[in-house]
Amino acid sequence: MKLTIDTTGVTFFCTRTPEARTDRDTGAARMDRETGGPLWQVQVAALDATGGEVLAITVVGQPQVAVGSPVAVERLVAIPWTQGDRSGVAYRAASIRSTGTPIAGVITPADGTGTDRQSGSGPTGRRAA
Repeated sequence: MKLTIDTTGVTFFCTRTPEARTDRDTGAARMDRETGGPLWQVQVAALDATGGEVLAITVVGQPQVAVGSPVAVERLVAIPWTQGDRSGVAYRAASIRSTGTPIAGVITPADGTGTDRQSGSGPTGRRAA
């Protein structure tokens, strides 16, 4: 069963670089049964008036999105699943596309120094000398 999700009033941001979905046993790329295209997973933050959630959404084909960028999620569905004593919800969308530039300072601080101005730590997480 696929449950269509109404995304009206929801803002999405990419929070992780898209990753190819692979078979756990063989490492081979997972392919869509209908189109034969490769499956990719994108982690997004979904924000609305009540708060936010992080979702891992699968799409066919590699989405061209950057971490921190606002994205449009087209035709989002939730797919409940059960395997033995485990269960959950998988999310799938027809497409995910960038709708703007990444938020400044998400990956690299806006001042371009590579050092977080508040904590003083650099890209390695260590305090700058």
